[in-house]
Amino acid sequence: MKKKELLPSLKMGMRSSVNVSSEILAALLETPALHALLDSFSDAIILCDGESRVRFLNLAAERINRISRQEAIGLADSELFQRSALSFDDFQQAIGRGGYSALTRARDGRMFLTSTQAVPTGAYEKPYTLLLQRDYDGREAPRRSTAAPAPSDANGLGDPQDNALHMSPQLSSIADTGVRAFRRRARLLLLGEPGVGKTAIARHIHRAAGWGDRPFIHVNCGRIPESLFESEMFGYERGAFTGALQSGKRGYIEAASGGTLFLDEIGEIPLHVQAKLLKFLEDGSIQSVGSPLSKNVQVQVIAATNKDLRHLVSTGEFRADLYYRLAVLPVEIPPLREHRDDLPFLIDILLTRINRDRVPPLRLAIGCRQHLLSYDYPGNIRELVNIFERLAVLADDEAQEQHLPAELLESRPRQQAAAIAPSDQDDSTTEALTGPVGEPLKTQVQRHERQLILRAIHLCGSKRKAAQHLGIDIGTLIRKLQRD
Repeated sequence: MKKKELLPSLKMGMRSSVNVSSEILAALLETPALHALLDSFSDAIILCDGESRVRFLNLAAERINRISRQEAIGLADSELFQRSALSFDDFQQAIGRGGYSALTRARDGRMFLTSTQAVPTGAYEKPYTLLLQRDYDGREAPRRSTAAPAPSDANGLGDPQDNALHMSPQLSSIADTGVRAFRRRARLLLLGEPGVGKTAIARHIHRAAGWGDRPFIHVNCGRIPESLFESEMFGYERGAFTGALQSGKRGYIEAASGGTLFLDEIGEIPLHVQAKLLKFLEDGSIQSVGSPLSKNVQVQVIAATNKDLRHLVSTGEFRADLYYRLAVLPVEIPPLREHRDDLPFLIDILLTRINRDRVPPLRLAIGCRQHLLSYDYPGNIRELVNIFERLAVLADDEAQEQHLPAELLESRPRQQAAAIAPSDQDDSTTEALTGPVGEPLKTQVQRHERQLILRAIHLCGSKRKAAQHLGIDIGTLIRKLQRD
């Protein structure tokens, strides 16, 4: 059998009904003959065990991902994805939605089609996972699983906060300021309530500055246990402590080398670690746990928090010198209720994203849109995204008021009164609300139709969108407006 036919045969064998125990698989992976066979393939091969830890990768996988076999063995697959020279964001999202293949991009622009499949093992054992990566030339499209997708797949939202950034005038203006500072190597501190889009703005700044092919390492400082913070951030050497990986581990800072380190929830960093982080910010050097040597790492730092760091400085919970190192340019991101003019843009872009893969397309009833435009959104953009995900699941073709969350509907009297106040409407709408008593029914119906059409245009922002939400064509809408 020719070598190019071996890989399909290997895959077919792994998909067969014959299960091999994990012990036998582990033993096979230790044999030099199997290593030599798999190393001869031009496609990258990565095998993970039932605990999602890397057990083997061939030479092609080492070359493509720019990580050595010694360094990769024992890592969780998520850690491998983070350390790889490829961007696995789309692949991980596809897997989370029930798919099994997606494109991954290298820093030099090369594209690879990455696919995954289960390797059956013995009864009551978790299956191994085989990852295959091959050069993508555009002729082979990523395949999608026939399994029922998760709601987020059907909705097509992806990362709506990130996408909405390009359509929201105020957030885009804030991000543009950040991009200018980022290009001048100034450190940014993003400030704002939870859910305002700090992570989306950080990613936008990284990409818009021309760094899209470089690493972007997002570290949520609030989710790292205090006892592990130093080793996770700075890495550790082999045998540094009990339970350490035999090969040691790169920290988040080193993983971001040449790219961007996004320190989210910076106010959660333990006080005793802040001094070491300050040293890195001052001279660019880090020292892994258990290592007597320092190394220099070049990264661009963006920090974010929803806390008042100045107050934490005054109470001694945050170092003043660290604050001034991080906050070269503090960027305040306002809550959604303070830039309500962006709401129509955000609503439209989220609706467009949902309808990208949805049949039938989702429409918003006038009352539903009115509630969405009137609500204060204490959870900010994140809450708005959550509401649209809900509407996409509950509504068939038109989202009605009853599909909205209870907390949004509870504010109805105040918001509805504001929405129908005479000062909020033009003269023609006000005229439509009044008329002589005893008019013929046909005239009253026409007046009422005109009132509804004008209100729809006011809420939707254009005649075409109003016609769509009223369920009539644009020509009919214009004729009804023009008749006396």
